[in-house]
Amino acid sequence: MLKNVLLISIEILALIMAGCGYHLINPEQKTVYVEPFSNHTLQPKMEQFLLKNIRKTLAQAPGFMLVSKKSDASVVISGKIIKFSRNPEFIDRSDQIVMASYTVGVLLDIEKDGATLRQKIEQTYFMELQSHFRLDQILDAVSKKVARDVYFWLIQSYGK
Repeated sequence: MLKNVLLISIEILALIMAGCGYHLINPEQKTVYVEPFSNHTLQPKMEQFLLKNIRKTLAQAPGFMLVSKKSDASVVISGKIIKFSRNPEFIDRSDQIVMASYTVGVLLDIEKDGATLRQKIEQTYFMELQSHFRLDQILDAVSKKVARDVYFWLIQSYGK
């Protein structure tokens, strides 16, 4: 008898807790929507890698919550890739490039509270190249670094 009462009490408590609508959301978080970027460089697919990595960075890092609809966002990010260049930095004895620098320029538009803030981020990233590197791997690695810089700029601009 006592076992049944305890079991029913636990079930009722579970139902109450499930239906109360309580969510663990940080009220300091800004909801963010990231629009597809346009690519004004000669490097194909860079906009796809950058969009994927900015979204992934914002989804994983604190301070911002990624949303899937523009109407649900308090901050909307859009932008253009305006520069992408590669320069060899170190060449081995067999004339293979073993380290290269990639300079990426992004013009960001951040909409918040009806105002648009434009920010240019241009940075050079150094990458060690393997003997059989794939371009997709390089674009992914470079765009992850750019996404991190975008995140830090957002924290600096809209953080606490």
